[in-house]
Amino acid sequence: MKTTGFLVLLWLVSLPAASQVLRGTVTSEGEPVSFATIRIVHTALGTAADVNGSYRLVFSRHGTYEVAISAVGFASQTHIVTLAARDTVRLDVSLAVSTYESSTLVITGTLEEVDQRESPVKVDVVPPRFLQSTPSANVMDALARVNGLYQKIDCGVCYTNNIRINGVDGPNTAVLIDGMPVMSSLAAIYGLNGISPILIRQIEIIKGPMSTLYGSEALGGVINILTKNPANAPGLSVNAFSTTYAEAAVELAAVPFRGRTDAMVSGTLYSAAHYRDLNGDGFSDRPLTTRIALFAKSNRRDRYGMVRGSLAAKAYYERRDAGTRAFLRDPERLRGSDEIYGESILSRRAEVLATYSLRPDVELRGSAAFHEQNSYYGETGYFATQADAFTQVAWTPMAPALHGHSPLIGFAIRAVRYDDDAEATGDYDDNGRLIVNRPHTRFIPGLFVQDDWQVSHHLRLLLGMRGDYQSHHGIIASPRAALKWQPGERTTLRFNAGTGFRAVNLFTEEHAAYTGGRATLVLEDLRPERSVSTTASIRQIIGARSPVIIDADAFWTRFSNKIEPDYSIPGQIRYQNLVGSATTRGVSISAQGSIGRGLRYSAGATLLDVYVSEEGARHPLEFAPDFQGTATATWEAPRGIVVDYSVQLHGPMALPYYEPSVREAYRNATGSPLHSVSPTYLVHTIQVSKMLTFGSQLLHVYGAIENAFGYRQSSPIVGYYDGTPGFGPSFDTAYVYGPIEGRHYGIGMRLTRRK
Repeated sequence: MKTTGFLVLLWLVSLPAASQVLRGTVTSEGEPVSFATIRIVHTALGTAADVNGSYRLVFSRHGTYEVAISAVGFASQTHIVTLAARDTVRLDVSLAVSTYESSTLVITGTLEEVDQRESPVKVDVVPPRFLQSTPSANVMDALARVNGLYQKIDCGVCYTNNIRINGVDGPNTAVLIDGMPVMSSLAAIYGLNGISPILIRQIEIIKGPMSTLYGSEALGGVINILTKNPANAPGLSVNAFSTTYAEAAVELAAVPFRGRTDAMVSGTLYSAAHYRDLNGDGFSDRPLTTRIALFAKSNRRDRYGMVRGSLAAKAYYERRDAGTRAFLRDPERLRGSDEIYGESILSRRAEVLATYSLRPDVELRGSAAFHEQNSYYGETGYFATQADAFTQVAWTPMAPALHGHSPLIGFAIRAVRYDDDAEATGDYDDNGRLIVNRPHTRFIPGLFVQDDWQVSHHLRLLLGMRGDYQSHHGIIASPRAALKWQPGERTTLRFNAGTGFRAVNLFTEEHAAYTGGRATLVLEDLRPERSVSTTASIRQIIGARSPVIIDADAFWTRFSNKIEPDYSIPGQIRYQNLVGSATTRGVSISAQGSIGRGLRYSAGATLLDVYVSEEGARHPLEFAPDFQGTATATWEAPRGIVVDYSVQLHGPMALPYYEPSVREAYRNATGSPLHSVSPTYLVHTIQVSKMLTFGSQLLHVYGAIENAFGYRQSSPIVGYYDGTPGFGPSFDTAYVYGPIEGRHYGIGMRLTRRK
């Protein structure tokens, strides 16, 4: 917390005044380009144009600078500008409309803001418009519609979930907010659930190893949620919706003031309070949920408008209750009951995140987070707390003698304290009384270096290395390499390779270890997982008048010491390090484009081969689909009407093993087979919205049909019919492969006040 206090103090201090000024306007075909981005290449300097396209940027030093101007939907430009001492230079820019590819700035791949097309690491960008194409207050729901991403539901009762990237388990994905890690395996699943879509400027996704920049949790990929800048965010944004499943949500974001210090505040309230049991298994189809999320962000500028620091805070509360109807009549009293089954999850979380530019080439970041979990799964309780602190300083040396090199040198420190009521953090007697408490405490310093080298106009090479020190494992090295070759304006090839390392906390990441009637057996002291990953991609733009952007990717990840639940023994879940290896490999292809001015489309498919090799035998990994696909279309019809359509294709996946007697009992109870491999299915969503303008205010009213054709799996709960519901010997909540709910409808409105 001392680190956070120091950052807050720095945030309140302005640096001395600068005396060199760059100013101008950004237009296109005679019209202003509102909120265009102006940045100084290889530095932290930058600003945004106002609604009239005007900008002003002040420099503390005179010299020659490379200025990049970009805006979504326009081709970016770069200009060389020389400023003498106490000089004012005007640079007016006219951007051309991009005929085939928008220009978007990304930071996740290199820790420096670069044009998406120039990044040596492939970064997929999810814009705010994509998040608005379905009624949801949950980022996780939107990401499940991105090609290569799959939302895995870990429990058919409480609906705990995670996101897999290209088949790699959810805990191997690093979740970031404005480039800062949502640290802690205990809270990782809430990092995405706790962010309101109304706050988001864009989401950046990297499918592949990123441990060099973001530490051990990034060995499978990165999801970076970038929030809006208070300086150019709408003055007021409101979103409210309700669905026929008795969901209701209200999201609000406002900018109370702008100036040298500007601020944005927001709040989200979500409720799902109606019991439904359409599949007749006696359990609620979805949890009764109350979720409250608060967020505030402030930027501090010097007297000439340059952002020197940023401070953000987030608070999150969630209560989920699910189970039998009898339990949900009084869940507070029946939490932990050994007679009436229910699952009750109470989560509280607070975060503080801060950044400060010590100089244009040195940035300091820090964060602190506290998470408290209070849960019951039937009569089994799980009570845990985790506190994290993180500090990082990154230096990007600038010198003309570097000749195309953009080095980055950084030092990071992470401290973690985890405590729960299990034997993992304490000694207990035969009656379950605590004898000695031993919270897990880790202090992990790390040093990382990388060089982004523009070898030639067509070739860019990035090399990096990270070393983290962990007291139980020594120094852990995580190298990476990325290559971008652009032989022509319409063709881009990229290659990325790296390694990863992660110490697994079994009871914070494996929901199945607490739920169901299977006995949990940990067969050995679990060693850290290690991985080696490679990805290769090609982007090709075809056509001129109606161009199509085609992306093709191939990926491969091999894990050693992999820890996966083994369901092959009836009545047990067994955990141990694999003697062999686990492999995730596959290919994906996607296409996007437009027809005329009114229709935009995208489609993608991913083929996966995810398997475990052990003692000469090979078998598929549970809950990894063989293939999946997505398609979206947006039609901007006359009179301000917009129609959004999306479809998700889910291929077969291996499911947990159940003995024949359990399969027969399930069929007798439900009339459906208990699949060993899930069936293939489609989920369709349609939304129609209408835009209305009232002066400076925009109002969108919308209605949607989700899961339009009503596909849903049979009961996701095995053994509910065996003895007392929830307590039978074959009870298991892990049998989830598809929607539990059928068709439902939603209506809502979005209000935006521009200033």
